[in-house]
Amino acid sequence: MSKLSPAQQHQLAFIGAALLVPKEARDSIMRMSPAMFEQGALRDVFTAIYQLSFEGKGVDPLTVAHRAGDQHRQLILTAAQTCPSVSHVADYETLIIEDWRQSLIQAAMAEAQMSGDSSDAICAKLRAALNIQDAIAAQQLDSSAQEFDAVLDRTVEGLHKPDNTLKTGWKPVDRFGMFERTNVVVLAGRPGCGKTDFAINLAARFSKRYHTYYLTLEETAEKLMTRILSKACRIDAAKMRDKTLSADEFAIIDNARQALKHHHNMVLEDGANMTVESIRARLLKHKPDIAFIDHIGLIAGDPRAKEYERLSDITRQLKVLAMQMGIVIVELCQLNRQVVRTGGKYASLADLRGSGTIEQDANVVMFVQNIPADMSDELHDTDDYRPSGVMVGKNREGGLGEIHMQWRPQYHDWLPEGSIYPQDEGGEAGPRFPEE
Repeated sequence: MSKLSPAQQHQLAFIGAALLVPKEARDSIMRMSPAMFEQGALRDVFTAIYQLSFEGKGVDPLTVAHRAGDQHRQLILTAAQTCPSVSHVADYETLIIEDWRQSLIQAAMAEAQMSGDSSDAICAKLRAALNIQDAIAAQQLDSSAQEFDAVLDRTVEGLHKPDNTLKTGWKPVDRFGMFERTNVVVLAGRPGCGKTDFAINLAARFSKRYHTYYLTLEETAEKLMTRILSKACRIDAAKMRDKTLSADEFAIIDNARQALKHHHNMVLEDGANMTVESIRARLLKHKPDIAFIDHIGLIAGDPRAKEYERLSDITRQLKVLAMQMGIVIVELCQLNRQVVRTGGKYASLADLRGSGTIEQDANVVMFVQNIPADMSDELHDTDDYRPSGVMVGKNREGGLGEIHMQWRPQYHDWLPEGSIYPQDEGGEAGPRFPEE
């Protein structure tokens, strides 16, 4: 086909959607008329679709071609093959009606100018054209009201359904309602503040009830597993790093390995030069309820784009992915460099690296508390912990506030302040993952 005008593109897209998803498109088909389509092939094909829908018969490329005429087979095939998105059929309807309204106005004005009639006669014709526009607008308004009513009904019905927010089991965290399906949650903090440890602890908690996926882009999956073993076994991570484990500690690790081996609710993966499309493929494969990405600054994008543009595209695609799959995506995020130097208990939304797009696309933003310089000493004793916390700095569906936490970096372990350690929330001492 020769180059199409925007109006012809809208009409071809609608015909393609109507051929591919006739049931979903039927209401739109019946609200339109053949006169809205350009005279010729496009109108002939839509007329066939309209007639078949009105008669309650099936709409498919072969049936439409038989009704419209074999000379239109190529257009029908092109429409079905090139439709941008069948889910946007209502949008195509709106565009076609708007194109038609503009053409009616332009035709009425041209006819009035060329008629040679008196001013009163021209005004009468223009008033008639405006009456037609008012009738079309009223029909669209009624359609909008019906859509409002439909959303209202779905919302009220949804209130009777169980809560689908993912729960960690930590009441101080769960009360903020941050991990609702389709949400994007940003977890940000300065280097060395325990951001990855906190994310791993969240993932461990979630994996007791939900399918959990953790992707690390800055270290290996084995290093993540070392953190998990340290947490589960209560063995100082420095001993694992330095390979100074005793025979008793190896026995504890072997026992924990047997307990953890049949834990299939968590997937750990590492990668380099991963794109959003690569991440999409993995999420479609593993079908998690919640996915952690550590961290978004390392996701590969267009090398020609500026950093802000690259991050903007990545965060937008991840938000769309969370909504399409009905999952929670947790994005670990770095802060601007000056935050590391300026100090303060918590960073702010303005401190996010690429803050404009990261904040805009996120439902929730959490900041891990900065660690003061005088608390940089290593901890090794069982009961030693670092007072810390998490600040909920943005929460579209809930409140804001601080969650006081205890961080034991020697075990890569986090607990809400006031929890019993090591028997947290009624659990028993020993391996705490996955059965904490």
